Amino acid sequence: MSADGKDSAVLGRATHAETEAVTHLTERVSERLAAGSRLAQLSLRSSARTKRAAVVLGRLLALAFVVCFLTGLYSHLLQDPLPGMRFATTPSWLYQVTQGVHITVGLALLPLLLAKLWTVYPVLFRWPAITSWRDVVERGLIAVLVSSALLEPVIGLINTFQWYPWPFSFRRVHYGLAWLIIGGIALHVAFKLPIIVRHWRSGHDDEDPV
Repeated sequence: MSADGKDSAVLGRATHAETEAVTHLTERVSERLAAGSRLAQLSLRSSARTKRAAVVLGRLLALAFVVCFLTGLYSHLLQDPLPGMRFATTPSWLYQVTQGVHITVGLALLPLLLAKLWTVYPVLFRWPAITSWRDVVERGLIAVLVSSALLEPVIGLINTFQWYPWPFSFRRVHYGLAWLIIGGIALHVAFKLPIIVRHWRSGHDDEDPV
């Protein structure tokens, strides 16, 4: 065998050994992560963390966000009406009622959000975390939805004190986030529709963990 042939054979064996080593390391890491995932989910398991609870809290949150969206949209259009748009001037207390509902329901969003996140956050520890492109899209959507859903009521609460410690326009960002949240909720419902339908009413599988 020529020197070049021997070098190629040696290089081939070295590459194969490196590939096996990387594969073995990857498998060991994956096994450790899977074991850690099972342990985390077992330690976080609770009778209150069920799919039924997640659905109940989810529909309360969705309703609350829709109410806030509609009352906020009413306020926005009163201040910046579309061309040709007219609003009734009576009863005079209508605006006070809609904005009182907006603020009250907006404040209720915070405990509801925290309860929903407490219920479902063990899902974050599942391994493998992503098994398909659907998982990538769904997790990305949830990240956007959760971050915007938390930010919206927080800046709304700060606005009630007429304190603006940020460089952006509150009205524009609050309005934009509202549309982002409503769109995110619609897509999230589409992804979770089979689970929502199954657990919409109480039944024999109410204790299914998230």
